[in-house]
Parts: sequence; C-alpha cells; structure tokens
Amino acid sequence: MRAVLVLLFLAVSVAAEPRLRVVEDTDLWQRMIHKLSGPEAVASAQTTDAQRAWATLIRQRATQWESEIPALAANYAPIPAPALATIVVGNGGGQDAFTHDATTIGFDVARLHAEYGDATLAENAGRIDRFFRHEYTHLLQKAWLREHPYAASTPLRAALLGMWTEGLGNYYSLSEKWRGVTNAEIEPRMVARLAALACASDEDAAKLLADLSMGRFDRKWGALPVALWLAADPGAIRELVLAGPDGIWPLAERHLPDGSRAILREARAAAAMCER
Repeated sequence: MRAVLVLLFLAVSVAAEPRLRVVEDTDLWQRMIHKLSGPEAVASAQTTDAQRAWATLIRQRATQWESEIPALAANYAPIPAPALATIVVGNGGGQDAFTHDATTIGFDVARLHAEYGDATLAENAGRIDRFFRHEYTHLLQKAWLREHPYAASTPLRAALLGMWTEGLGNYYSLSEKWRGVTNAEIEPRMVARLAALACASDEDAAKLLADLSMGRFDRKWGALPVALWLAADPGAIRELVLAGPDGIWPLAERHLPDGSRAILREARAAAAMCER
C-alpha cells in the first residue's frame, strides 16, 4: 500500500509540473493581434525562410524554457504557475513578444527577423530566452493580481502598476551590457513623471504614461529604473512581488538619492490630497 501511495504521489507531482506547448495557429494568431493592435491588424500571408528560422529557434528553446518555470514561479509562490501555457508563433501584426491572456504568449517571427536579423546569430538564442522570461513573468503576474487585485484608480496608481509589471518583466530582458548600469539619466525623468502624475488630468496622464514601458529601451522611464534596481539587488524581486505595485515606493527609497526621494514623498502627499 505504501508503495502505491508513493507512486500516486509521484504521479500527481509530475502531472502538476507547469508545461509549455508551442503552436502555429492562424485563427488564434489573428484573434491575438486584433486584441493587441485592433481589427485592422493583419497577419502576413507568406512566411520566408528567415522567418521560419525564428519559429525553429523558438521550438528548440521550449524545453529549456519549461525547465526554468519553477525558478520564475518561485517568486510568486504560493500562487501557482499556469498548468499549461501556450506559445503561439505567428507572422505579422504583433510585437516581437507579447502576452495575450493569462496562459498565452505570442512571438511574431516577422517582427523578430526585422528587429534582430538572422535567427542563427549567436546572440539571438540568449535574446529569445530573455523574451520568454519577460513574457512568462507577465503570466505569473496575471495570476498574482487575480488573488491580489490592485485598483489603478488614479494616474499615479496606474504608473505604479505599470512599473511593477514591466519593471519585473524588463529585469529579465536585460542583456549583460545593462547589468551594473546606473540610472543617472533616467531616474530624474522617472521622478519628474511621477510628480507630474500625482494630480494629473486623464488627458495629461495618457501622455505622461505613454512611454513608461514602450518605445526605445533606454527611454522606458518607468520600467527601466525598476529593472536596473532589481539587477543590482536580485533578492529584492521576491520582496517587490509580495508588496505589489505599492512596493515601488520602498524600492525607490532605497535606490534614489536624497533629493529625488524628497520629491517623491511630496508627490505621494500631493496625490493623497488630490484623491480626496
């Protein structure tokens, strides 16, 4: 009987391991890019050999990615990772990598080839690995936020949510050249944006938030500082996850110089007044 119970336990444990599958589903891809970019988004009719090479690389890396899931998910425990996540390989209309819903990641081979060239270049295996870790982190965050809802009810709170989700994601996007880089240029911009958002109108907030995590990597005023702070102190990742978006405040307090910390404290006070 004991042997049977042990076997049953092992079977359940194995079955519970998070899994990945890679698919090329034209209908699903079309739905994904419509959600991402609107009904005008159209997939490419043909796939080139160079684009197919990116699809091959993604399939080749999937087993390695699956082995990395437990380490990624540990930061969000006890919230479990998706039992099965789907990676959809599509052609055109998407971003290089993006999250569709709580269990689905998309890779656009047309965009990957256009942005990063030949899939067989040595640096592209590491690049696609970083993209996976970034996007899988968003799946974990979606699960976390279902259990810990966060109301982005003001422009400043919306910024904190974006900094939390994209800062944690962009930590995994950092290549070696970004490790150890200081935030001398982007930190003041981040502080200025947060201060401006404290009592911003909806119209102004949309402009201020636009490049929090979009556009050139070195101009992502909300995501990049958080990612670099975490790179300097990886032990803070779990702490930030558990604290949620409001954990951005103590993280900033630890890493910003005195003058910038004072500005953020004033911004928080102003935001509290504007919320009343």
